Amino acid sequence: MTQTPSLLKRITDTRPSENTLFVYLTLVTATYLIWLGLLKFTAPEHQQIEYWLGGSPLFSGLVHALGAPFTGLLMALFEVPAGILVLLGLKNLRLGIIGSLMAMLIFLLNFLYLFTNPVWMDALGGFPIIGSGQNLLKYLSMFAVATYILGHHMHVAGKDKTAGSIKRLAVLASFAGIALVMGWIGAMKFYEFEAQGIVRLMQSNIFFSWTYQIWDVQGASNFIGIVEWIFLLLLLCLPFNRVLGGLGVLGIAATAFGTLTFMFSVPGWDADSFFPLLNRTGVFVLKDQLLLAAAIILWKNY
Repeated sequence: MTQTPSLLKRITDTRPSENTLFVYLTLVTATYLIWLGLLKFTAPEHQQIEYWLGGSPLFSGLVHALGAPFTGLLMALFEVPAGILVLLGLKNLRLGIIGSLMAMLIFLLNFLYLFTNPVWMDALGGFPIIGSGQNLLKYLSMFAVATYILGHHMHVAGKDKTAGSIKRLAVLASFAGIALVMGWIGAMKFYEFEAQGIVRLMQSNIFFSWTYQIWDVQGASNFIGIVEWIFLLLLLCLPFNRVLGGLGVLGIAATAFGTLTFMFSVPGWDADSFFPLLNRTGVFVLKDQLLLAAAIILWKNY
């Protein structure tokens, strides 16, 4: 009777080493930045630049003056080198610091669209009913990942006090970022617009299509929202109960794996395109892998 809890405790008590976590975070962050940076040369990304940067008072003048394709080029010339520098940080401390700072800036600027662009569903009363801005919520956890990488570099540089402060910021941002995504987007699952919006993702996927055999469209969406809330509540137990918190991390890992399968079932590229030229669904899925990275940061530090 005691073997199962004991096994579960051994699993949840397992922590990655600091170096293993650093390498993992570096690879995930570098892959995202280089991949998304190269996509800035594609027409679908130019449309996203028009929508997000062109709709932001911070960048609209730049887009209107230069045009989306040239703005995309400038973005690629910042994002791709940032990813390369993050990757080179595995071997070179100074380049890694520069790369992680650039990554933090990229993720923070994208998160700011939440406050500068029309992301609320006015037909449903506006804030806090969020529509197109759901993707933006993930940038806070992505910022946390880049921040943790910087903290590791500061530790290696012998600046332990600075490293400790930066890592504490990363842990706080990880908690806040995951709470925003799992809590807020989970809450949206109880609204009809979101229930209808995820049908195309779930109906064609072997891991989710079964929900429509049990519930209607809204019921299946409610189920997903409840599951996301449960995983979040479990994760929030991590500072107090590692077993429950570990289950939350495993739940978020399962969520990240589940969304990763959308890449191939939806798929994550358009009919007239091909992998690795991702569409909005593909980019959405890729961001979830950094959400998992933020959860692992928490797992390591509690």
